[in-house]
Amino acid sequence: MVHRVGFFKDKFSREKYEKDIEAVRNEDDSSVLADFALNNDFSNVRLEATNRIEEESVLVKVALNDSNKKVRKEAIRKIHNEFVLADIASNDSGRSIRQAASERLHELGYR
Repeated sequence: MVHRVGFFKDKFSREKYEKDIEAVRNEDDSSVLADFALNNDFSNVRLEATNRIEEESVLVKVALNDSNKKVRKEAIRKIHNEFVLADIASNDSGRSIRQAASERLHELGYR
């Protein structure tokens, strides 16, 4: 795995990241994946976990609350609830997030 210089504050952070990303890749328990997606310190770990989650309620929480746009967009890409998507498309403060929700609505056949 290639990392950017300065990506990790210290050796402990790098080791924790590598342990967490490996754990997400090997995890099958949806509640454990949800915990990683909602609570992990590393956005790439949250992204990997979100990519593996199918539970709509967890995806909605990620889409509404994650601090990282890439993670939020991944969750939006998987949401099927048109009311949640319409709310995000209309009210989110981030333009790219609103656009992602609008595109997802269009994919699902809503205008």
